[in-house]
Amino acid sequence: MDTSDADRTLLRFLEVIATTNETKEIHFFNSISEIKIPEEVLRDFPEIKDKAIEERKSKISTLVKNTLPKNLQDISSYHIKEGAPSKAILKFVDKHNIDLIMMGRHKNFIGGGVLSNRLARRAACNLFIIPEEAKPTVNMLHVPCDFSKHSKIAMEEAIKVARKYPGVKIVCQNVYTVPGGYHYSGKTYEEFAEVMRANAEKDYKKFMSEIDHEGVDLEVVYSLDTNDNPVTDIIDFAHENNPSAIFIGVKGRTSTTALFIGSRAEQLIQYNNDIPMMVVRPKGQNSGFIDLIKEI
Repeated sequence: MDTSDADRTLLRFLEVIATTNETKEIHFFNSISEIKIPEEVLRDFPEIKDKAIEERKSKISTLVKNTLPKNLQDISSYHIKEGAPSKAILKFVDKHNIDLIMMGRHKNFIGGGVLSNRLARRAACNLFIIPEEAKPTVNMLHVPCDFSKHSKIAMEEAIKVARKYPGVKIVCQNVYTVPGGYHYSGKTYEEFAEVMRANAEKDYKKFMSEIDHEGVDLEVVYSLDTNDNPVTDIIDFAHENNPSAIFIGVKGRTSTTALFIGSRAEQLIQYNNDIPMMVVRPKGQNSGFIDLIKEI
């Protein structure tokens, strides 16, 4: 929470998610910059820091109490911490064994998604990024797939969600590319594109054969990347089809497809500012708090 209008959107999504998943605890977290007050001023006004923190907590709790139903208010707690947001959030997530981080994104955000990318790389749980004006609908889930183990955890998470909401469809999008040097095969660009698509179709069948998807409405689409940037294919597809959320794993790579869940995932987080995105990581598998500190 950051006490902006984006918090209202977060709360609308939270109500849907917490109710459907029978959530046991909700922690509202706010990180504020270190309050630097000269010692002389603190001597005269020793309560000023505590009052500032209490005022921030009161503002957030009042919004929650005016928005969420009583049963969700009863399992809510409020935490205001000083310091860099990424460090404070990661320490909190680790200490409280958090399952899901929900964070808002302003429509005209500044900073290129630095905080969300840091959390996606380091947090030992899923991260749900919610644009400021998004609507909490559940009709179609978009899962870009490169058929790696990280695509698998994203697909399994989407399937979990789909089973909780009747009528939800999952669309698996595979972005494939024609490799350089294709002409040495004696085939045209179009002919080799067909070869790559046929290979992707085989990979998809093998990929889904290892995932329990019985009873789930599932469709696969294949997108030929023509500009050497699969992220644009993913975002274009999402804008054309308006999914409820995009589900991505945090890392992954295969030699037969163009999507790299890693640097590509970071690009998606950076450039997508209008479609909710679930960044999926196997719980407990973070990249290390020390590594994060070195980045900041």
